[in-house]
Amino acid sequence: MTPSKKSRNARQRKKLHVGEFQEFGFEYKADLIKELNSDEEAHLIHALLEEVIEPRDLALSGWLNGGFVCRFGSGSATDDDREALRAWMQSRAEFENIQVGALKDAWYSPMDTEFAE
Repeated sequence: MTPSKKSRNARQRKKLHVGEFQEFGFEYKADLIKELNSDEEAHLIHALLEEVIEPRDLALSGWLNGGFVCRFGSGSATDDDREALRAWMQSRAEFENIQVGALKDAWYSPMDTEFAE
């Protein structure tokens, strides 16, 4: 639910993350080729965090098979961030059926993006 479109000053727009303060993120989902044991899962999620998420100053909500990525702190994820995640997942043998959604409002968009095939 987006806040109503009435006139707001900059402080209000910033607090509500609308207008020039709107922030964007993206969803992703993928299938694992095979079921991983807990050590393999931990290794893979740490690799994702260390190789993609943290170096790009992003935040991840989710797990290996899907979630939402946005900028850590204020700001927006970018198309370059989307492509970096896609490329990393495609370079790993553990994933198949990788889908990365378009940028969308990180505060007011519903989850469950319809991924383009």
